[in-house]
Amino acid sequence: MRIAIAAMTRDENAKISRRGARADCYLVYDETGALSDVIENPFKDYDRAVGVRVADYLADKAVDIVAAANLGTGFTKALDAKGLRHVESEGVIREVAKELGSRFGTA
Repeated sequence: MRIAIAAMTRDENAKISRRGARADCYLVYDETGALSDVIENPFKDYDRAVGVRVADYLADKAVDIVAAANLGTGFTKALDAKGLRHVESEGVIREVAKELGSRFGTA
């Protein structure tokens, strides 16, 4: 299982991003809470269809769950269309990763 958490920095001790599809990057964790990858967001500055593009991109990167402090309606619909689970959560990225890993287990 791969959990992508929206971030404005690569720092695991930073707060989870409120920007959802417009986050600078996504820190990707496994179900144990270990950081496995950082995915830069090439669509963060696009004018249109950002949520759809990011959902496609994360699905192509084999992400299972996406978390942000605020996902937004368009991004949520795009994630649903790709079959990706999603959750709105706040707090320190590393702690959110551990909580989500234990909550969703090895799907």
